[in-house]
Amino acid sequence: MELIVLAGGTGRVGGATLATLVARGAQVVLLSRDATRAKATIEREVDANSRDRVAVVVADLTDPADAQRAIDEVVTKFGRLDAAISLAGGGYAWSRIVDSDPAMLADSIRNNLEVAYNLMVPALRAMLSVPWTGGRSRGRLLAVTAGSSLDPAPTRGIMGIGKAGVNTLMRAIAREHKADGIVANAVILGGVATEAARAYYDAQDFAAAASPQEVADVLAFHASDASSGINGELIHLNAREVD
Repeated sequence: MELIVLAGGTGRVGGATLATLVARGAQVVLLSRDATRAKATIEREVDANSRDRVAVVVADLTDPADAQRAIDEVVTKFGRLDAAISLAGGGYAWSRIVDSDPAMLADSIRNNLEVAYNLMVPALRAMLSVPWTGGRSRGRLLAVTAGSSLDPAPTRGIMGIGKAGVNTLMRAIAREHKADGIVANAVILGGVATEAARAYYDAQDFAAAASPQEVADVLAFHASDASSGINGELIHLNAREVD
């Protein structure tokens, strides 16, 4: 049974991802700053007969010491870490660069790049601490970013800067540890057809966007050993948004 850490798993996309990982047989540790919200997500998304395969660890990933403590707790309890997925991020302003200020930039970097770094580095070290027996991979690291990290629309540049750093982080890990059995990728997420998105998508755009389940399926695949042949990639998940 694979042991997967999931950060940012309490939203609709995260909930679908949690449910999919559990349905496919994984043991999942849900990292969240809010234990009550995490437990409500488990009750909403996971079948009652499978909830014993989900644990909650409260952690603030903006704090590197707390993130390290959380990963240490996971390894102490379960003895290993097979994959880490980060859907965490946000806290950025939608602003033209000319109208921005250093605090907006710092928020984007802290809430996107630093959060990913604070999770992925302890997870990477935990994976490397376990002897590799020669399987297809020793561990998988996966971070979700956004299209603005590559091609920012107007007012999305501040967000894109923080997300672009995550792309570089994941590709650097992949290249530095390609001989160590570590797989690291970033998923570049386009629009997602959540219920909240109905407020700003017209019917055509809503139909074109990825569903939360489509996102969950991609993340579950890349967190599994079946994805070990894909490494250091920026994986575009645009569903039907092909224009």
